[in-house]
Amino acid sequence: MESSSYSVLIIEDEYPARMLMMDYIMNCSELKLSGIAESGDKALNLLQEKQFDLVFMDINLPAVNGMDILRKEHNKSTFFIITTAYSEHAVEAFDLDATDYLLKPFSFDRFRKSVDKALRFLQESKQIKSSSQEKLTNLKIQSDSAVFLLPLQDIQFISANNKSCVIHTSQKDYETSKLLKEIEEKLPSEQFIRIHKGFLVNLDYVTSLRYDKGGSYTIQLKNEDETTLPVGRSFAQNLKEALKL
Repeated sequence: MESSSYSVLIIEDEYPARMLMMDYIMNCSELKLSGIAESGDKALNLLQEKQFDLVFMDINLPAVNGMDILRKEHNKSTFFIITTAYSEHAVEAFDLDATDYLLKPFSFDRFRKSVDKALRFLQESKQIKSSSQEKLTNLKIQSDSAVFLLPLQDIQFISANNKSCVIHTSQKDYETSKLLKEIEEKLPSEQFIRIHKGFLVNLDYVTSLRYDKGGSYTIQLKNEDETTLPVGRSFAQNLKEALKL
């Protein structure tokens, strides 16, 4: 198996359980902890803002319970492992394509088996996605009046606009009702990368990455407007790796 790093989200409201999960994840070199949510509503916000490969999720959560989250998110490309003290939701969880169902308390060995299972699925999914993206040369979007086929090399960046997106090209801007995360999943990850919860950028247009005194980053694009975009702190490391900095 490739030595890839897979982004992980923990959804857990109990502090001891959350700390144990963090410890287990730190002992798995293939996993990278990229987010923590202590409530269901915060988890949904994170899942909308950012793409995670793997989610470890409790069921009994404040605001929105884990099964409701799974019902909403199960058709997307993120893999879910349920971590709970209650067995009665197992059948429905597997019907909703949960990768595994861990009953608390569970050992690191049991956790590791679950991770290995998820990694096999992730690798298969990655290969399928890479194969389909190799053939992708245009992004199809639909507006109120027409359908457009936008060549990927013309797309400079994509910005979120409430519950829609604006695709910025060298010729004009196109608005679509698709969410930024939905578009991100369609585009080749080696060319397009999320730099902020509100921006997805074509790496071919990035001309510089700047570090400001306040601790924030910005990038500048090589386009007519020399567009400057903010880089979210949680996205900065992935961007540096993509730019080989």
